[in-house]
Amino acid sequence: MKPDLLDILLPARRASIRIPAMKLFLFDVDLTLIRTGGAGIRALDAAIADLFGIEHAFRGVEFAGRTDRAITEDGLTRAGLDASEESLLRVRSAYIRHLSVELASPGCTVHRLPGSKEILETLAGEPEFLCGLVTGNWKEGAFLKLAACGLDAFFRYGAFAENGRDRRMLVRDDMDLAARWSGSIFDPRNVWVVGDTPHDIDCGRAWGTNTLGVATGPYGSDALKEAGATAVLGDLADTGAVMGILG
Repeated sequence: MKPDLLDILLPARRASIRIPAMKLFLFDVDLTLIRTGGAGIRALDAAIADLFGIEHAFRGVEFAGRTDRAITEDGLTRAGLDASEESLLRVRSAYIRHLSVELASPGCTVHRLPGSKEILETLAGEPEFLCGLVTGNWKEGAFLKLAACGLDAFFRYGAFAENGRDRRMLVRDDMDLAARWSGSIFDPRNVWVVGDTPHDIDCGRAWGTNTLGVATGPYGSDALKEAGATAVLGDLADTGAVMGILG
């Protein structure tokens, strides 16, 4: 039986169809998408005070762009305490309890930063785009903060302080998770890390990804450019401008 002409042409037609490559967008949380008014710092201080009776254990510890694991280890060490895995787990558990209270308190000034919800909505509307988190927060802490601002539903996975002390490793873990989640292998050229500190820029560049620096935290645009960001914006308020970079 002779093959139908359609049977001959269809494979060629299929081969000529270009399927758009998936793009992956990895967002930092604090001072990139939201501002919590110091709730995390207060919760960590309260956790150490509860467990060990030491006040202001994190005074002088750098927070911006670092993982909660590294921050907690530094706080424990500065206070002359054991920074073992057991101690970290105890502090983490107490921190989550205190963070829940802090975020629910009337004086907490948690809010979304300009444009954060709008850009996430825009990205979520594109089938070839996938969003994840690359944050130094403990996982439960990240989602508590995002939920307080109505942004938690935009994310199903991410890499967190549980994944390690070194923020660079979080991007690698995120790309692996995204591949399992979507069934796609992500070329680093199709990945964007979005954050407000040179640490965010560094962890993306370490894996060859694009990086968008957002000057909504303690670092200005010049510092983010000097860190090697692919692009820098003052904030995410102009959705069109952001998509002009990311899209």
